[in-house]
Amino acid sequence: MELFLQLKDQDDILHSSLECEFESEATLKQLKCKLKAVWDIDQDYQEIYFDDGNPLVGLRENSLKSYGVTHGSKLIVKHSNLSWWSQYKNYIEIAIKPGDKRMVHAREAVNLQTRLMEQGFFNVYSSFNAFRMKYHHDVAAWADDNLQLMKKAIEIQFRAQHFKRGAEDESDFSCRFEIRPIDLAGSRKNTLALVKLHGEKEETKFNVKCHHFGPSCSFPKGQFPDIKEVFCYKLLELINVGPEAQFILSNKFTGSKTSIYIATKWNERFVPISGGEEINVETLGQLLLLGKFLFLDDLHSDNCGKWKDTNEAAIVDFLPKSHTLYKDIKMALLDNQSSLYWETTQIDALEKCSEKFRLQIAKKYIHKWDLLTKIDMANEQIKREKDLMKRHEIGFKGEKNPTEELERYIEVVKENITALIDIVNDVE
Repeated sequence: MELFLQLKDQDDILHSSLECEFESEATLKQLKCKLKAVWDIDQDYQEIYFDDGNPLVGLRENSLKSYGVTHGSKLIVKHSNLSWWSQYKNYIEIAIKPGDKRMVHAREAVNLQTRLMEQGFFNVYSSFNAFRMKYHHDVAAWADDNLQLMKKAIEIQFRAQHFKRGAEDESDFSCRFEIRPIDLAGSRKNTLALVKLHGEKEETKFNVKCHHFGPSCSFPKGQFPDIKEVFCYKLLELINVGPEAQFILSNKFTGSKTSIYIATKWNERFVPISGGEEINVETLGQLLLLGKFLFLDDLHSDNCGKWKDTNEAAIVDFLPKSHTLYKDIKMALLDNQSSLYWETTQIDALEKCSEKFRLQIAKKYIHKWDLLTKIDMANEQIKREKDLMKRHEIGFKGEKNPTEELERYIEVVKENITALIDIVNDVE
């Protein structure tokens, strides 16, 4: 018995068709198994209709013949969640437009998307999946409760700065948000904040994200922050390797005890390694030096590079890692492990670079950055943040006393760098 099968949607648009041979006594269950194998529709979500629109329903053990299916019959197949798909599209179309209903409909869209994905809907209708992928990033951002908490905290902090500048009201204050471009690296909760304070003529853009152990796409529940991350952002700013950074805490009545956000001032001069522009060995040597001696990981090609029209290193994101005293300082300096995140071009350039030149790079920039002095300055400048975090009862990753943890880290960093200075000072 030959049957003509057609996969259609709620508007009876044809998505796929198939001619199949069945035994004359084939059962409804055998037909459903075939549909599962061909179009990946779970048997519980299959809707089968005759060409005249009447549904084919009944016990699966019964023969197709008993339901009126004969040789040459045409059967229409649909996923039972098509009505949800129609509602999902409607919610998306509202959520992508500005308006007071955006948030509610974004949340509904995300809930429906979860149901549809759990039931294999987008495996069946691949063209619908393209629509989902096009809009999901934007809509999910508007639906995220953690992101709303972040935005509220950002607004509170910048409003306070506005009044500290002498403002009497909010007439010249603005704080609005944009979704970060999807091509920017990072999976943590994030947003772009465009802020104008009292006396400013133009908006300033900030890239705001959770600390590295905060909520992400993969782990919606955040962990405690690492005090070393806060310190290193401030240190990198002071040596002009990182962007200007400030740290934002959620209101203690609405935030969690893991809520710290890092706001870095947007700098158009940042040229990532992944940007295609040539990054020379002098810049790469600086990046490896900082990664190794400040114990920074995740320095992949989107997170680091240089400042435009210079050879000066730039780092905009990183992962703090455990620290240790190096037994062989020169070997630590010449270690190219961080370059594994980069392209073959950069790795080859480092391999060809002489040991003497690497030592010269270290000598030049340790002194240019005045690194030991700036370490002490950074520690002093984050004292306010540490006090605020203590008042907000924000814990720190792995430590009950973040001050002691930071002091141990700084002690190790300074001892390693002091030993490195002794070595590079002998280099011509």
